Amino acid sequence: MKRCVFIQGGLGNQMFGYAFFLLLKQVYPQTEVSIYFFSNHNDHNGLELPRIFPIQLTEYRRARARLYWKLYYTSLRSTFIGRGCKLMLLFLRYLNLGLCIEPASRHTRAALGSDYIFNKKYKMYLGYWTSEFQRFTSIEDEIRKHFSFKVEMLSPQSTLLWTELKEEPNSVSLHIRRGDYLNNPQLLDICDDTYYCKACSIINKRMKGVRFYVFSDDISWVKQHLSLPESTVYVDWNKKEDAWQDLFLMSHCRHNIIANSTFSWWGAWLNSNPDKTVICPKTYSRTLDTDIMPDKWIKI
Repeated sequence: MKRCVFIQGGLGNQMFGYAFFLLLKQVYPQTEVSIYFFSNHNDHNGLELPRIFPIQLTEYRRARARLYWKLYYTSLRSTFIGRGCKLMLLFLRYLNLGLCIEPASRHTRAALGSDYIFNKKYKMYLGYWTSEFQRFTSIEDEIRKHFSFKVEMLSPQSTLLWTELKEEPNSVSLHIRRGDYLNNPQLLDICDDTYYCKACSIINKRMKGVRFYVFSDDISWVKQHLSLPESTVYVDWNKKEDAWQDLFLMSHCRHNIIANSTFSWWGAWLNSNPDKTVICPKTYSRTLDTDIMPDKWIKI
């Protein structure tokens, strides 16, 4: 049985899942992906990877993917059936057909060992795999090749801004995500106006002639709460299925101020400027014990 990675979530999470898939393929070349998640969910804009990147996804055996998916989520229930599903998952692991779940804490990952993901007992992988980001540097060129945007799909307005960014010596992307975060207390207010004021102050102390490019789903909030220079550019035209263009443009800024968001994380990670300054929150979530920020980034 081939190994398989479930792809799920919005664009940033899909990219983490796919990068993890590429990582696993280095050891197990026949590894595949499952997009079963999108048959029942349509988070944000649904499955975006093959639409905006030169990526071809073929569906892993749907019935098998559905079985593992159902077994896991049913096993979380405190019922007779839930306990039965837990036993079934244990039995599958005994047969070297196990489901590998991304650990929720650094302590659990440490207990499993650094190479637990390559254990022969696992065949299916379910998680967002942000915890494995440090391994991405070993296959950075491969990841960048797969995450090369289809620039021919850019809107005229985004193309114009891309041209401008090529000439701007100290462009700084500033990503402020509100929208769906307003109803999620785990993520809300980690990156508040105090965070962004500190981040902008650090940027202004490190370089001259800064020009900020604001990417947000709530531009009015930004203008009310942050005192940014008049030269600031507010990018507010990439809506819904065009939202990926914000990520593309962020990756072409010279420096980045990101939110606690995998979306802007990838914007900063894909930024190819060797001298880039990236400012990020030191906490991603109030409840999850996870650190997804590279050591070279400035955490505040």
